[in-house]
Amino acid sequence: MTTIGVDPAAPRPEIAFRVYVPDQWLALDLDPATSGGWIEGVLDARIAEHPEAAPHRGHMRRILQDLIEQQRAAGVFLAAILVGAGPRTADLIGASFTLSWLRLTAPPADIEWLARFLAEDAPADGEDPALRTVEVVDLPAGPAVRTTSSLLVPVPESSRRQRVTVNQLTVPVPGTPWLGVLAVSSPNLDLAEVFATLADEIAQSLTFPDPADPGPAAPSPRRTIGYLPPG
Repeated sequence: MTTIGVDPAAPRPEIAFRVYVPDQWLALDLDPATSGGWIEGVLDARIAEHPEAAPHRGHMRRILQDLIEQQRAAGVFLAAILVGAGPRTADLIGASFTLSWLRLTAPPADIEWLARFLAEDAPADGEDPALRTVEVVDLPAGPAVRTTSSLLVPVPESSRRQRVTVNQLTVPVPGTPWLGVLAVSSPNLDLAEVFATLADEIAQSLTFPDPADPGPAAPSPRRTIGYLPPG
């Protein structure tokens, strides 16, 4: 397993993990040392597919730069986007997936406590509290909390905000004060159920393998991203 596009400053527990990322999603390079070159490579590939997009290269570059900077500022460990099929810059990002690691002062008392904490958390900017749902689910990695909500977020390179659906799964790392937070969001409100299912599928794939006995190899290196602590 290797780290892919990881910001060295992003919080993380020193444990091994493995998570599935769908093939058609593009993992962002969040490492400040390499992200600039990665952006240019992505734009080269996109313009090769859609030459008519070449005049918008600067706009698309700024969108990707802003997105990466936002993920770094939020302490995101891993991020991927579903890239639109069309040449328009408005089609560049159709949905996003992030994995972040949060450290509590102590392990949560139990999963019900964590669910209550997330249900009672103050609404985020632009969130409609009436649309927030919270429930406990069972995953291969252990019990987790699924939160579904709707937010207003800034539209890149504009003064507008747009509503997005957010499907978040908060997964306690057994025996530690760490939480893994997987989130799938999209402005495509008519596909909310599709992205909710996708978020569940990604969360189902999260595992914490024993580095000494990691089990069978992942079926496809392109579809699985993992982290193995040094040592």
